[in-house]
Amino acid sequence: MLIKTIVVKDKINYVISSIEEIKESLHKDNINIGICESMEEDTHFIKVMCNNYEYDHSVKIKFNRYFAKVLYDIMAIDFCMMSLNDILEESYFFLDIDEMSEIREVCVGEILKDNNINDEEIFYINKKNKILEKINECLEEYDEVNITGFVRFRMKFIEANLKIIIDKVIERYMIEKEYDEFVKLLKYFVDMQESKIEIVNIYILETGEYKLTDVKGEDITDKVMNEFSGAKSKKGINEDDILISGLITACPQKIIIYDADKFQNKEILNTIENVFENKVIFCSEITIGRT
Repeated sequence: MLIKTIVVKDKINYVISSIEEIKESLHKDNINIGICESMEEDTHFIKVMCNNYEYDHSVKIKFNRYFAKVLYDIMAIDFCMMSLNDILEESYFFLDIDEMSEIREVCVGEILKDNNINDEEIFYINKKNKILEKINECLEEYDEVNITGFVRFRMKFIEANLKIIIDKVIERYMIEKEYDEFVKLLKYFVDMQESKIEIVNIYILETGEYKLTDVKGEDITDKVMNEFSGAKSKKGINEDDILISGLITACPQKIIIYDADKFQNKEILNTIENVFENKVIFCSEITIGRT
């Protein structure tokens, strides 16, 4: 049974090795395929065959899904080599050389790598899946695919979606840059302050509110969250911001955060740790008391 005829003029070694990898993957599913090569002038014809007639159309479906990733990689590599620099320089000219180099590296990584499943990568995965679905639709429609022609006529669609990935990378980069500058500013304030409290113990209540105690275990929540932060009323003010402001002003010698896994907002923990660095200790009430 003929699964697919692949016509290619260049990247022949990459295409052959990729098909061999697909062959190995299908073999794990007890599907055996073979490759028959021929050549006319400078054009290679690769016929992918399955010699077991008991297989149905599902074999083609599985092969197409694997080969869609091969075509994506070919087009993505071409995009990174030929178009990425121009797009960055045209749309993000305000970035300096070092920033441009760093962002270029991140873009290539996000476009080419197999992303892990986490909140930050879901966006990139969805965009790549949209591209793969479009490629797969084309493979399902035709039994023969000319890679050169496919790349030429489908590149605009690929570029449009890859540009969205680039915009997202830039957006995340700028947010992280602003956050880093914010942390540096807070660290400067901490370095300039004299400590007003020896130890601040931070607990998270079931209500989601914070409870703060001192070295003696006495409640200092109101003192830190209101007096030190300067917040006379919590109305319209984020409680996390009040906590950070209070800690900056109090500038404790040590901050002990209990049961960090119970904190819904992990960013507040990261900010406290980044600002106060080695003054921060994470623990549970079992491992350390309220001292």
